[in-house]
Amino acid sequence: MRKHRWLRAAAAALLLGSAGASHALATRASSPPAPAGPAGAAAGMLPRARLRVAVLPFTLRGAPPEAWPAVAEALAAVLPRRGLELVDRVSVVEQLRRGRLRDTSLLTRREMAALAAALGADRLLLGAIYRFDGGETPAVSLSGRLIDPSHLGVEAMTFTVLEGRTLLGPLGTGGPVTRERTLEVAARRFAVALVPTRAGMAALERDDLLKSSLLAPSPAAFMSARLPARGIRSIIVLPFRNNTRHPAAGQAAADLTSWCLLTSSRLALFDAGDATRRLLERGWRTGMPVGRAEVVSLGLDPAADAILMGSVERWEEGAAAERPPEIAFSMRLLDARSGDILWATEHERRGDQARLLYEAGNVRLAEALMARAAFEALEPLLRALAEGATAAAEPHGAPAAGEGEKP
Repeated sequence: MRKHRWLRAAAAALLLGSAGASHALATRASSPPAPAGPAGAAAGMLPRARLRVAVLPFTLRGAPPEAWPAVAEALAAVLPRRGLELVDRVSVVEQLRRGRLRDTSLLTRREMAALAAALGADRLLLGAIYRFDGGETPAVSLSGRLIDPSHLGVEAMTFTVLEGRTLLGPLGTGGPVTRERTLEVAARRFAVALVPTRAGMAALERDDLLKSSLLAPSPAAFMSARLPARGIRSIIVLPFRNNTRHPAAGQAAADLTSWCLLTSSRLALFDAGDATRRLLERGWRTGMPVGRAEVVSLGLDPAADAILMGSVERWEEGAAAERPPEIAFSMRLLDARSGDILWATEHERRGDQARLLYEAGNVRLAEALMARAAFEALEPLLRALAEGATAAAEPHGAPAAGEGEKP
């Protein structure tokens, strides 16, 4: 009898921990060169003066048309509480119409600078909505990135994934949760992650979501001996090639990879819209491989040190407890100057590979699973870059321990 009571208590504790885990992905300020003054401050270190931000219409990646108006209202209610001054949405829409700017995910540096100047905005907030589910299992999934239009630097980024069931508590108490309630909570977490004010909160949420599992397979990887660790300080992540039936798998994978790079390293991240636009104008199809000639001819402005691209081979949503989500993808890192492949990896993940007991620990949404898998795949690369940067910073010619000492 005591044994059964102990098992029930352990299961309840695990469920409490699982239900309390947040899926709001945190933010780290990127560090590309920024202009002096308040306009050049990173989002994680906001000046006392309020930043004026223009929220551009988010791109719908598989979400229904009614998603953006609802998300826009929710963000307008919470972002000012984080110290941001928002440009009137009517003015934003009117300026986009005047400039004939339809796809906000493909804005060039010149278009962003002109748009920000016309609106009197210090920063632009761009994003995408991947999930806006209702019914018995409401869920919201959206990404956002805060961009300095002067140099396309991504200063902060968040990817919020929230299931309505997690708001019910471990025993399902509290009544039904609607899509509106799920969106309200998701918007608050989005705003906190985008402009964190408590240093520990964002890190705890990030670590919970990105924790790897002993049951997950190790990524297969190649790393060039010529990897110029000391030279890679900035990256552009192009949209991934989508080889699945899910319409938004490629872009979701690219966004989550960008977020992992920004939160897990000191690398600067540049918005991919400008580079993607140039490739598309030359007949490139989104996600298709880019060869050495295309990379060299891009003449990226601002010039990134490397380009990361990839493809998604499997993106299965799963079906709640009956079938966990499954994903499989590959990535490769190209030198932006020569087009050489510096690093490549393949990885796959299943949502039940983090199971602790019964359903506790299972990952139920493909976006949350991709976040963990991308982090696992990128970890060896980021470790190599960090070690290379440390070695480059060490003074040359310093004697090793014990050398040069008098007996």
